[in-house]
Amino acid sequence: MKVLILTVTAGNGHNSAANTLKNRLVEGGHEVKVIDLVKIYSTKLQAWTIDKGYGLSIDYLRSIYDLFYDMYLNYNPKKAYKCPPQTTVKKVNGGLLKEIYEFQPDVIFGTSYYCGMALTNLRRVYKIPSVNIVCMLDYVVSPFWEASIGGADYMTLTNDDFRQTLLDKGFKEENLISTGIPVNLAFNQTIDKMEAREKLGLDKNLFTVLIFFGGGTWHGGYRVLKEIVKKIKDDIQVVIINGKDEKTKNKIDKEMSKYPKNITLKNIGFTKEVNLIMSACDLMIGKGGGLCMTECINKGLPLIASTKVPGQEYYNVKYIMEKGVGLCFKNKKDLISKIMALKNNPHKLKEMSNDLKSISMCGNEEIYKLIVSQKKADYSGIDMNIDYKKVNKIVNKARKKGKPAII
Repeated sequence: MKVLILTVTAGNGHNSAANTLKNRLVEGGHEVKVIDLVKIYSTKLQAWTIDKGYGLSIDYLRSIYDLFYDMYLNYNPKKAYKCPPQTTVKKVNGGLLKEIYEFQPDVIFGTSYYCGMALTNLRRVYKIPSVNIVCMLDYVVSPFWEASIGGADYMTLTNDDFRQTLLDKGFKEENLISTGIPVNLAFNQTIDKMEAREKLGLDKNLFTVLIFFGGGTWHGGYRVLKEIVKKIKDDIQVVIINGKDEKTKNKIDKEMSKYPKNITLKNIGFTKEVNLIMSACDLMIGKGGGLCMTECINKGLPLIASTKVPGQEYYNVKYIMEKGVGLCFKNKKDLISKIMALKNNPHKLKEMSNDLKSISMCGNEEIYKLIVSQKKADYSGIDMNIDYKKVNKIVNKARKKGKPAII
């Protein structure tokens, strides 16, 4: 089977999901191609705006980002053909159609509403015989997913809690499949805590907190560590993952000798052992990214998440709060209070861990099964003699008229 995976670089989540699924498909003997939809086919400015602009808006313009995010949650689905992201997607039509007709995938899988939107726009004019699947990566139905109607044959859901919202936006019941979010299958596997600590060189007997704020540009981990060092007087073990933020890792390395003796610290840069590290810890402090949150859920690792996160991440945190499987902190004092409350109540911590495992779903494996169950696409009746340079203009003209997708 040939699978074309479409992703968008906006933070790390979309690419991470794309690569996780790619690895599973390749392992299963399938031919896979991954392309960054916007980076390849849009202007450099548009690609930069989606990638770097997203991070900068989180750091410096979060209130404005949140304002627009909340406003667009209630965007009229009937106007999806002219929603704001169409301005970016309108540049990708020709390049994407050329990619599809030359590669001839049996299945196209998209990790963002940009992908579903582009496929819908193409199907307004051209026949796309592949089965097209788009994937939720958050615990909220983000704005503009309705622009995928017609372009996506299936939409995979985080879970059934979001089905009715998507039905209200115009999706059909047969289009919606609850699979979970695609994260590496390793996060569904149980690793003994003591064994994990031994492998990582950690103290087996200390209450262990993981500080991990994922990728992107928001550097909350260092501030959390400093507050723990300053305020917690009990013996405690802290593991901090800095990812690609070498500057912060080096800064912590230089300061470690000055930390009080009750704090045992393991300072980690970029690592591929997140699964093992999560298995070794009792509690995680982080933000509300959909993939990272799913890893915690699947590992049964209780999470205290910051509420100072943008749009979709805020709703992710709100979701685990409402489910009673996670906590949030509003300020430094609140954070320390909740860490100590869980440290001193192992029964509550165990209860949260069990509740997390009860809502976990093996998204990567379920999506893999959905993809490989599809039939081979038939491209034999398609006229490939197309001037791809004219496709953008033709498709955008059909889109502006609100022409429905041809399925």
